Amino acid sequence: MALAVVALALVLMLRVTLVDRPFAGLGVGFVIAAGALVLLCAWTLASSLWSNAPARAIVEYDRTLLYLLAFVIVGAAGRTDTRMRTLARGLALGIVVVGVAGLLSRTLPDVFPVELTIVRSRLSFPLTYWNAMGVLMAIGVVLCFALTSDDRERMSVRMVAAGALPALAATLLLTYSRGGIAAAAAGLVVALVVGRPRAVAGALLATVPAVTFAVVTAYDAGALATDTPTSAAAVDQGHRVALVVAACMVGAAVLRGALAPLDGWLVRLRAPALLRGRSVLPGTAAVVAIAIITGALALGVPAEGERQYDRFVRGGAIPTSGDSRARLTNVASNGRVDFWSVALDAHRKDRALGAGAGTFPLLWERDREFVYQVEDAHSLYLEVLAELGIVGLVLLAIAVAFVLGGFLVRARGPDRALYGGVFAAALLWAVHAGIDWDWEMPAVTAWVFGAAGLALATPPMDGAPTRALGRPARIVLALGCLAIVVLPARAFLSAGPLRDSALAFERGDCPAAIDAALDSIAALGQRPEPFAILGYCDVRVGAPRLGVRALGNAVARDPGNWEYHYGLAIVRGAAELDPRPAARQAAGLNPGEPLVRDALRRFDTDDPTTWRRRALSAR
Repeated sequence: MALAVVALALVLMLRVTLVDRPFAGLGVGFVIAAGALVLLCAWTLASSLWSNAPARAIVEYDRTLLYLLAFVIVGAAGRTDTRMRTLARGLALGIVVVGVAGLLSRTLPDVFPVELTIVRSRLSFPLTYWNAMGVLMAIGVVLCFALTSDDRERMSVRMVAAGALPALAATLLLTYSRGGIAAAAAGLVVALVVGRPRAVAGALLATVPAVTFAVVTAYDAGALATDTPTSAAAVDQGHRVALVVAACMVGAAVLRGALAPLDGWLVRLRAPALLRGRSVLPGTAAVVAIAIITGALALGVPAEGERQYDRFVRGGAIPTSGDSRARLTNVASNGRVDFWSVALDAHRKDRALGAGAGTFPLLWERDREFVYQVEDAHSLYLEVLAELGIVGLVLLAIAVAFVLGGFLVRARGPDRALYGGVFAAALLWAVHAGIDWDWEMPAVTAWVFGAAGLALATPPMDGAPTRALGRPARIVLALGCLAIVVLPARAFLSAGPLRDSALAFERGDCPAAIDAALDSIAALGQRPEPFAILGYCDVRVGAPRLGVRALGNAVARDPGNWEYHYGLAIVRGAAELDPRPAARQAAGLNPGEPLVRDALRRFDTDDPTTWRRRALSAR
């Protein structure tokens, strides 16, 4: 991620120095959204002042900066409908490539073998996380449907988009992501309502049968939903799924082309004047709303909704083994309610500032009611509230509101189907980010800000007189581009040696581990990890007093992390120094950790020799 940030910053610097009007697309909405993201970046970095965990803040800063740079670079040249259409096509194509790669890895594992993740029954390749894969496929479904139902789109594009839908839908199903599937369904409805595509009839006729057949076939392949998706039975079923999906893709594309005359007829067809009037929309909406409410009451939907809500809150964790198809009808939150409760509790303790960027894992370890490793709150908004307080949430809300608003205000006129589809996909992301960690997956999130930069940009004034940016301004902006990536560049340079140090430590090569750790520290001294490796290696080579100093440096750089307090207790014990205060501190930061409880028992003595012996035998 840090390397991507550096690359984008260099692209922006080149634009600033080489283009006459590098920010021709600047407008009020663009500036407000970009300003909110700039302030969010600054606030994220500043949070290290009260969290005392700069390395965590730098990681979060890098991610937010990545989205800011994508926003600015894509929108800087100005908005045209052609550029937005090209972006939507390219984005849809990229998602289709990812989806087909994932589908082939699951249905043809003998041809395209990949390493399976911890939950083997759920498709996660190539994004490594099944729910991220699911929401990306949902975004692809919405975009491809918008393209294939847009009467202003070239027929060749409509055909390709229609052909892609069976593959995207089957891939989405094989992730068994409940949120992704629900998001796809809701996104399609939003795209239809907002975009009002005039070629929707042909799109539905061409894609619904093919998508249905592909999804049902994938669902019936039960062996693919188990913990052994590469078994002989799974491979046999996977081959059948691949063949059926391929046939459905071809069929949908061909049928979409054959229905081209229907598109033309519908475009020429004009509704009666009464139905074209704006006053009919509120009345129709009111009638539909009344009908829905009446039907819901008659069917007992409120009572059933209350029961399902109770299951969501109290359902607990969903088993990760067995048939993953069963989870599709299980409404349990899978632990999310507990994650959200910890985030809200942290917010109540510091409403304005928050606990600091990147600290939610520490909050979870300290306040959790059951032992389960979690890195994120599974909600962008609650995690920001916990880590960056009200200030951070307001800045994020402004940015997201302008992102969505930028798409929505364009969803009118002849290109409404295009902008309506992109708006639906972005809204899908914004909602899903509230129940999962999409923000931490640039492959899922970066496009939203890039496309929003284009939507919020003003059209380039080709006929207007232009004034080139002056040299002093170019120099200042170029230096600014370099300044904002100093930390990401240092983080990137530090990451490689840190990885080498960890690998050397694992194989017992402390001299190599120490050298690499020192290189990592030289590149970015805010990281605690290399200091911890130095401390443990100092104990191994017989210099425990140096280890105490090194672990103390690690604790100072991430004081809320129980692991470094635990490590400090170990090296203090090895140095025949009292380890109990550090062990008690570790226990306070992670009371449910078995290693901490073991350390408290090990060091419950006043004998330095015993401390040393037990420290050297600890894990």
